[in-house]
Order: sequence, then C-alpha cells, then structure tokens
Amino acid sequence: MRRLSILILFLALGGLLRAQDSPTLAMTVAAPTGTYATLPAKTTNSTVSTRYSLRRERTLFGDLDLSGLWGGPTYNYSATGDDWALVRGGFGGLELDDEVFIGYGGWSSRDAFTTDEALPTGDRPTYDFRHGGFIVAYSPGADNTIHPRITTILGPGRIQGSYTGEDGTVTDFRERMFVGQVMAGAELNLFQWFRLGIEGGYRFASGVNDVPNVTANDVSGAVVQIEARFGISW
Repeated sequence: MRRLSILILFLALGGLLRAQDSPTLAMTVAAPTGTYATLPAKTTNSTVSTRYSLRRERTLFGDLDLSGLWGGPTYNYSATGDDWALVRGGFGGLELDDEVFIGYGGWSSRDAFTTDEALPTGDRPTYDFRHGGFIVAYSPGADNTIHPRITTILGPGRIQGSYTGEDGTVTDFRERMFVGQVMAGAELNLFQWFRLGIEGGYRFASGVNDVPNVTANDVSGAVVQIEARFGISW
C-alpha cells in the first residue's frame, strides 16, 4: 500500500511538471473561454470604426491639403468718374492643393475717387476709398509657366470725403458698405518663390445710402490689377 501511494505521488508530480512545461496545452484548454471573451471586443471596435468612417463630417475644403504660403503687394487701377484711381494694398494666405488660394487682404486709394456724373452746381464730390476682404482664388494648371486665375474678394469697405453744397459750404461724410470684387486673368510663374498676376474685373458696392450725391454705382466700377506674389509651395 505504501509503495502504491508513493507511485501515485510521483505520477501526479510528473503530470504537474509536464503541464508547466507545455503552455500550449494550458492555452488550448483556456482557449475557448479566452476566444469568446475577446471576439466581441474586436467586433465592437471594428463596428465603431466602420460607423465613424461612414458618419465622418463633410466640409467644403476638407479634401484639400495645405501646399503653400503666399503674400505680397497689390496695385489696382479702378475706374472712377471720367478717370482712373490707383488703389494699393497687400494680401496673404494659404495655398491648397496647388490650385486653390484662401486669404485676406486690405487696400486703400492713393488717388481721389469721384462720382460718375457731374452735379448741377458745384464740383463733384471727392472721397477716399478703402476696403478689405476674404480672398478665394482658383488657378487651374498652376504648375504651368502661364496659367489662368479667377479671384473673388468679399468684405467691408468705406468711403470718406467731402462735397460742396449750393451755398458753398463744405460738408464731410463717411460711409461704410459691403464690397465684392470678381476678376479673371493670367498668372506667370517667374521663379519658384515669385509669381506675377495680371487680372481685370469689376467691383460691386452695396449699402451707400446716407451720402448726398454719392451712390453705390459711383463706388462700383471696372478694375485692372497687377499683383506680385511671394511665397513657397511644397
């Protein structure tokens, strides 16, 4: 009986040692429980990821990648009355996917603006014009040496000046308005860091109501623009 007990003890110890040296066997026994415990978690994560990708928010410029930074001075000649006035300023912004530009600029007149029609008595009112706005431009084929460019500018504007009344008194005025400008032209890639743009278009003004003898049509007019653009694309 004693020998039988010793034999059973040795067999039990041998089985325990074999179990410790065989992790595969232990994992095999535990595999069903582990499998059923982990599969739902993986399935849930996959489902959440799929739902997230399907319900991702769509944006206007979400598929465009940043491709450059550009800015520079602008020289603009605007029709006013029977003449042209110089409007000068600058801009800066981001280039997206090499063909789309989004930025902001500001410009002010260097020559006096006036009205399209003369007054019955006295001189035409003269005023300074300035405006700023967001710029959205599109340049298809921007990698070509010469390529087209379409530009839109929307933002606030202001006129400030004076007019002479029938009795000879001079009255100052100041008025704010909304300005939109649409242009089309060509852009020349002179260097990788320098581009020259020449465009023509029309400026629209709205909201000139409280200034005698000056209307939105007087502020609106044809535009010819030369713009030097400095920056880098990658």
